[in-house]
Amino acid sequence: MADDIGNNTLTISAGAKLGRYEIRSKIGEGGMGEVYRAVDTELGREVAIKVLPPEFSRDSDRINRFRQEAQALARLNHPTILSVLDVGSHDGMLFVVEELLEGETVRDRLNAERFSVRKALDYALQIAHGLAGAHAKGIIHRDLKPENLFLTNDGRLKILDFGLAKLLQTDAEVDTKAPTMRVKTDPGKVMGTVAYMSPEQVRGQSGLVDHRSDIFAFGAVLYEMLNGKRAFSGESVADTMSAILNNDPPLLSITNSNLSPALDRIIHRCLEKHPDERFQSASDVGYSIEVLSGVSGPSTSTIAAEPIQVKSPRRVSPVLIAIGLGILVVGTAGGIFVGRRIVALPSPSYQRLTFSRGTIWNARFAPDGQTVIYSARWNGNPIDVFSARAGKTESRSHKMENTDLLAISASNEMAALRNRQYLGWYVSRGTLARMPVDSGAVRDLLEDVQEADWSPDGTKLAVVRWVNGRNQLQYPIGKVLYETTGYISHPRISPQGDLVAFMDHQVQWDNRGWVAVVDLAGKKSVLSGEWSSEEGLAWSPAGDEVWFTADKNGEADALYAVTLSGRERLVLRMTSSLRLHDISHEGRALITSFNDSTNFIGQPPGEIKQRDLSWLDRSFIADISPDGDTILFDYEGEGAGMNYAVYLRKTDGSPAIWLGDGSSPRLSPDKKWALATLFTPPQLMLLPTGAGQMRQLERGSIEQYGWGATWFPDGKQVVFPGREPNHDWRFYIQSIEGGLPRPITPEGTTGTFQGSFISPDGKMLIASDAQHQRSFYPVEGGAPQPVSHLESGDDIIGWSNDGRSLLLARIQEIPIKVYRLDPATGRKELLKEVMPADPSGIFWPNTILVTPDGKGYVASFRRMLSDLYVVGGLK
Repeated sequence: MADDIGNNTLTISAGAKLGRYEIRSKIGEGGMGEVYRAVDTELGREVAIKVLPPEFSRDSDRINRFRQEAQALARLNHPTILSVLDVGSHDGMLFVVEELLEGETVRDRLNAERFSVRKALDYALQIAHGLAGAHAKGIIHRDLKPENLFLTNDGRLKILDFGLAKLLQTDAEVDTKAPTMRVKTDPGKVMGTVAYMSPEQVRGQSGLVDHRSDIFAFGAVLYEMLNGKRAFSGESVADTMSAILNNDPPLLSITNSNLSPALDRIIHRCLEKHPDERFQSASDVGYSIEVLSGVSGPSTSTIAAEPIQVKSPRRVSPVLIAIGLGILVVGTAGGIFVGRRIVALPSPSYQRLTFSRGTIWNARFAPDGQTVIYSARWNGNPIDVFSARAGKTESRSHKMENTDLLAISASNEMAALRNRQYLGWYVSRGTLARMPVDSGAVRDLLEDVQEADWSPDGTKLAVVRWVNGRNQLQYPIGKVLYETTGYISHPRISPQGDLVAFMDHQVQWDNRGWVAVVDLAGKKSVLSGEWSSEEGLAWSPAGDEVWFTADKNGEADALYAVTLSGRERLVLRMTSSLRLHDISHEGRALITSFNDSTNFIGQPPGEIKQRDLSWLDRSFIADISPDGDTILFDYEGEGAGMNYAVYLRKTDGSPAIWLGDGSSPRLSPDKKWALATLFTPPQLMLLPTGAGQMRQLERGSIEQYGWGATWFPDGKQVVFPGREPNHDWRFYIQSIEGGLPRPITPEGTTGTFQGSFISPDGKMLIASDAQHQRSFYPVEGGAPQPVSHLESGDDIIGWSNDGRSLLLARIQEIPIKVYRLDPATGRKELLKEVMPADPSGIFWPNTILVTPDGKGYVASFRRMLSDLYVVGGLK
């Protein structure tokens, strides 16, 4: 290893090690240090290591501040932002570990050629999505420029050095207290950065530098991508600063007739001199570009930009363009005002079909295209099947209690799920039955079915069912086309009958996943990128696209389409979340608009009144401390990110505290740590509940984690469900002090619905096998013993404080009932009943957690209120 500190340079030879990272080669250098290709010797993956300049490591205060803020950056988990994987030091050198990318920067591409409009808008959308995700967590880039935007070889864009500009800025570089920022280093070195500074950055107005400064830089970058020239330039740094403060760049549409004036308006609004006059969020920028191009999504590899052609004898004001774009975003516009004219634009039409209060589960068009059959739970009553017609306010009940509609055939025959057992989200398991829509003649076909769809001619069924702990897609019944250890949802046969589209989910019962198709020979193809939530899918009438509803990073679920070649586009976005059910032969869509919220109520031991402990809208209770004074929950709503967010809250009603990213958190016995699971990329995290640094547990060969990681009573070990390559699910034990996980149960074992539980003496684990049998598994090995005296609907929620009895809950009933069960004797004691004030729209799963003494509790009630619409005019 060579180190020339005197010249402020540092070169590390191949084979040298920085902690667990082995250097392979140098791949670049810049103002933020040297960059090396390296291998993480523990995880066996290639990474990029950025070794910071030597002078940086001499200031202990800056090092401490850097570590704290870099750890915040590491929590950014967005597909468009370069992932910070680790921060470390070695022999006095401070370094940052990042994901390794292959490709070129936007600056490299600009030096070779100008971007096409289609490509520029594609990459602009990805930048906007990345900025929105970071800004939602309070992190600003401050140095967005072509050099910090990377184009991967597979067509994706990554934002580099997010937040590091602030971390690495030194007093030697700029004087931010001056009335106008004075550059104190070589002007040539900083020219590139200055060209993308906002006016408030140039003036040194640090109090005004916020996320809108990134939006200004975004506008400057997009301008250059489309024009090939910088928006602001000059002979010197001072000239460039003067241009930023005083000049507007020329309109692009004047010199390029292929560019829409509306695109000019978007760019120039980003480049407004005063922050209040710019777009106020990166999300708004992204939506405006989506409206202009007619497509969306960071996973889109090519975007066909179709400019809005507006002819007018008068110049269109920015205000009117903004109004027009805003109306288009919510999908209700009939036209755009241009001067004194109105240019008509296509807009969707909406016919509301339902007017009751509750949750719609599934809906399909009948063969006549006018009648709609749907299953729903209205006003707190059991699920039933109904029929409705547009223009009518009443729905007719088919008197089919506890039956869920699955599909309607071309011959008007219904496939339905009877005697259903709820599993998660919109997924249930039960008996597949077929029956004419207009009669009660029911014929049971198959057990352990989850979902089904009819072939185009109505003679065969595709089904999703559980077989030996694996989720199988069969078409026709008995022929397995695809199976997974996760779960499959929304199977739909193509109009030609040659493909089955479905949603492929990697974790039970987390509805993140991909849109995929499989042909009749069992060849599977993944069409879409990964979505953090996806529910609802149907084929377009021509069979050339699959339409689906999904979201990324906690946004409202929107309607998208993807071609069989994998090209995605946005079809419809509204302010509320959407779920697609069906598309008619004429192209009308059957969609529910829904509001999803969760309420917490709790009662600490010793208190006689319950408290409202709700926090945010889509939160899910995960743990309660034995003394009942602390709860953990995860939040999966807007802004939460792909891996959700973990919160801690005291049951005295004090505000909740954000701990970090993760799901299904469990509190350590000493209440100092929350054990949380990340799914993308897979990782177990230890999040401090007070002072301290978050930690990652060694992953070893685990390629996927499941729900239900928990602590041993000694607080020194954890147990979790996981899966290694070419192995089925099983449980592993791992020390929090280091070392690799080791399996302790046979393959095919997973957690129970509420997770997994270790006995108070640390000797037994409660888990489920492939046949859903819940058993006690000895931690040190041995034959499992089934848990006796459990009834259907009994969910295990913990151990009683006597160390022998189990705490049970019937969470699919209202009110929720909690019991204490002695599995040795079968003695069952009712401890409490918990009832929400309003049962309408209660959507499983509800959850209740009870302290070991049975006195304290916290319960969550999820409420899903939805309305069904027939939507026309979509393209």
